Amino acid sequence: MNRPSLFVVAVTVLILAACGADGSEPTSTTTSTSTTQGAEESTTTPSPSPQGQLLSYNLEDGTTFSYQVDLNQQIEVSASGDPSAMGDDGIPGEATIEISGSAMFTHTVSDGPEPGTYEVNIKGAFDDLTVTGTVDGEPVDEAPEFVELEPIDVTFLIDDQGNLIYEDETLDDPFGGIFGGLEAFGSGSAPGLDPGQFVGPPFPDEEVSVGDTWTDETETFFLGDDPVVTSTTSTIVDVDQINGVDVFVIETQSSTSLIEIDLGEFFLGLFTAFMPENPSDEEKAELQVMLDQLKFTISVDGTRSDSTTWFDPEAGIALRSDVDVSATISMDINVPDETTGELVGFQMEMGMTQQISYQLLDSPGA
Repeated sequence: MNRPSLFVVAVTVLILAACGADGSEPTSTTTSTSTTQGAEESTTTPSPSPQGQLLSYNLEDGTTFSYQVDLNQQIEVSASGDPSAMGDDGIPGEATIEISGSAMFTHTVSDGPEPGTYEVNIKGAFDDLTVTGTVDGEPVDEAPEFVELEPIDVTFLIDDQGNLIYEDETLDDPFGGIFGGLEAFGSGSAPGLDPGQFVGPPFPDEEVSVGDTWTDETETFFLGDDPVVTSTTSTIVDVDQINGVDVFVIETQSSTSLIEIDLGEFFLGLFTAFMPENPSDEEKAELQVMLDQLKFTISVDGTRSDSTTWFDPEAGIALRSDVDVSATISMDINVPDETTGELVGFQMEMGMTQQISYQLLDSPGA
């Protein structure tokens, strides 16, 4: 292939820069429904329980509380093609990695923009990680760049029943920040992957007790016309005690439909925007050949998250929550090289499982 014109190289550099962590965020809207079913939905024999009650979280302006967060991740990567298509992310050809660590996450509550809404800021960092595994056949003892766990500093807008509100109609990273420069593809779309999450399930707007089940379904529009559907089912399976406090034991299953992202149109729009006012026939032909072969698709298989939460209904807070989640991320790319502008291809599949436990260290007012 002939070397491209300076025009094509310049446009390529701008497009690759636009795909970095500061790229455009996707838009989203949400709708939700909830229903409550009877005790026949429970799969365990419940213990004696309090009378039915309306569950909510104790979220008051100025409240601060902390969780001990224990994390264990297993990641497998298989890739082929030219890694330069991924820029500086340094994706290996083969990798099997296990990461574990602990951190303290601090949650700070402030009033939201509307009555009954609250902003919850979560901060924490996994400063001392244990890493084992291999990358391209070589043993590793620290997390490679593409799976680094960055410090957590996120803010959620939420109501007192635990429902997330997308105030600015944008999504965070569905990959939970595990994918380096792809953070711009933004958490709500893959429940449980991001350690910096609100602890506990959303609650229904009616009284519940042991044996009751409720469901919630959210549609999120993400870089396309088809919504990403997240379905959540929660059941109070028992009453337990933690440090003498009666708590509901709530089992929650969340699943997210297949996420498919095709950035071909995005690239096409950028190339068109940077087209000179009077391009030559050669530039037009060269650009058309490139556009015909351009490919940038990302998919996340239907993600599933299973969790058990020990919720104190009197204090309005989760004392403990254990989350188990799995996801598979695939990429198929054929894009211009940043330096030469020549098309380079890259395919990757990343499988991830994660176990994470939250243990309340202090409670509001403590």
